[in-house]
Amino acid sequence: MIFQFEQFRRFLEHLKSLAAVLPLRDWKGENAIILRHDIDFDIAMAHRVAEIEKDVGVLSTHYILTTCPTYNPLEKVNRDLLREMCDWGFEIGLHFDPTLYSDEEMTDAVDREIDVLRFATGTDVRSISLHNPSVHGQFPLFDGYRNAYDPEIFDNECYLSDSRMQFRGKDPFEFVRVVSEKPVQVLLHPLHFTRDGDGYDGIFAEGIRNHVEKIHQTFQVNETYMEHVGGDLFGVVQDQVCCPRTP
Repeated sequence: MIFQFEQFRRFLEHLKSLAAVLPLRDWKGENAIILRHDIDFDIAMAHRVAEIEKDVGVLSTHYILTTCPTYNPLEKVNRDLLREMCDWGFEIGLHFDPTLYSDEEMTDAVDREIDVLRFATGTDVRSISLHNPSVHGQFPLFDGYRNAYDPEIFDNECYLSDSRMQFRGKDPFEFVRVVSEKPVQVLLHPLHFTRDGDGYDGIFAEGIRNHVEKIHQTFQVNETYMEHVGGDLFGVVQDQVCCPRTP
């Protein structure tokens, strides 16, 4: 149950007992644990993971997907969360999806997306992770930036990922002990971590409710919207999904 907050805290303490825990930005080749998070769904979920890490006393890299369909890093609340994480000492990097661009476009696209992230965070961007490389099989490296898929820290003997809420038969507490012999990279998705260790059904139910509430906060200044919806957009959405109106 590493995906429960308390077990996550225990895992972080375990990492600290074995070696230095670093964001990729700070790694200089030593035998350390590089802790990384890919933010695929919601920046608030990353922020609450960062709060736990700050309390334990470790830092990590949080990779932001500027092309994400479910969050906008330039939105004020998200921008404030990212800047607070930077103030705490966390690294914010670019989570880049190479499938959106041709080979000729890719280098310019990385630079444009990094400019967006620099503006959102007010800090420099020094490293990149790739979005879903195990699905599309593309592993580009970009000059001038550290890459989480550098072969030196990305192979079966030194890389641990919780993709699909699975560790592919590895015990994460035991696997990271290899740091005594080589650097270790640990990828954990904040999406997976909740107070009670929920599955995807509970995780996305909470996430969808939060997103609907953001929509409601945005539109409640609209009198016609309030007339149609009232004070509970989520309830209206539930009613429409469960009992859709017939044409």
